[in-house]
Amino acid sequence: MNLSRYIARRYLRSRNSHSVINIIARVSTIAMAVPVVAMVVLMSVFNGLEGMLRNIYLAVDADIVISSAEGTTFVRDSLASFDIGQVEGVRSVSYTLEQGAIAEYRDNRTMLRVKAVDEAYAATLPIERHLTSGYFMTDYEGTPTAVATQHILLSLRMTSISPAEPFSLYAINRQRISTILPTGGYTRRDVGVAGIYNIDDQHSDVLFISLDEAQRLFNYGGRCSAAELAVAEGADVERVRSRLATLLGDEYRVLTRDEGNTIYRLMAIEKWGVFLLSLIVMAIASLTIVGVLVMVIIDKREERATLLTLGATPSLVRRVFTSQGMMMVWRSMVGGVVVGVVLTLLQQHFGLVRIGAASLMVDAYPVELQWGDVVAVAVGYYAVASIIVRLTVRAMER
Repeated sequence: MNLSRYIARRYLRSRNSHSVINIIARVSTIAMAVPVVAMVVLMSVFNGLEGMLRNIYLAVDADIVISSAEGTTFVRDSLASFDIGQVEGVRSVSYTLEQGAIAEYRDNRTMLRVKAVDEAYAATLPIERHLTSGYFMTDYEGTPTAVATQHILLSLRMTSISPAEPFSLYAINRQRISTILPTGGYTRRDVGVAGIYNIDDQHSDVLFISLDEAQRLFNYGGRCSAAELAVAEGADVERVRSRLATLLGDEYRVLTRDEGNTIYRLMAIEKWGVFLLSLIVMAIASLTIVGVLVMVIIDKREERATLLTLGATPSLVRRVFTSQGMMMVWRSMVGGVVVGVVLTLLQQHFGLVRIGAASLMVDAYPVELQWGDVVAVAVGYYAVASIIVRLTVRAMER
């Protein structure tokens, strides 16, 4: 039997347990549990937001992206010669080309980003799930077509979509630039509209066309800006990336989705930054233990003297008060974690708290419980609070 814990437990459950000091101790325990609840919920909210963003950008952020280490484009055949589609863990490969251009329809013009894709793009990334009208196709019976956003069509004031109603794309002619005849310094391609898609404001100016058509528009014959890969189900993305990096060498840059999109890195930094700030808040909340322990030690002066008379060592007495403080910490930690997990699961499965904005893609605040975060919160709080308890007892027993 642990004697110090036994005595501390007797102090908490004694007949005087309804004294003012013990009532304050219970209130302090509840107050210490509140930051733990808030921390579990807050970390779950960050997880939910990250999961929502990943689901949104899944259609435009490939599992792995290969680009040239130098320059913005590379020769497609030079990369295709590595036969990266046969690398273990790679499900499909799509070659893309992304450049800026000007779109014109009648007297209306707008700047946009052209993302040229090949036939394998729709099988590599689930872009079709974001279609709001029409089809995702870049060629209709031999006629070049495009897939645009509503923002682009509104900028061009196009009221209907049809492959037979084309608009013009203009790009700088890299092979013929003349200051005397500026009209010869650009190339033009006409494309119809086969479909409309919507992702978010960040991609509202992205226009999808065929890779062959874009290579003619930008005078990039046989060149691409990236190869976008889908990883097979169950395969480890980082391991596949490592295999590709070893195969391709230093001439190509191989990045995973998390490495290529800075939003994911920023959210991770924000999440753990908030975690550290919350530890400070939890440390401040844990200071309520200081006042309670000071009152307990003063209140138990006679019991302390009795224990010393019976032969207890000063270290045993310190462990008694330390154990009492740690019991408060343990109760507040367990209670806070349980309440936080329950609230998070209720929101995750039933969406009790609604956003109330029709323009957003979700109705309820997104949350996602991850047990690793729960463990991190519990361990962080327990470590901070235990340090405060031990320092308080040591200072009072000098």
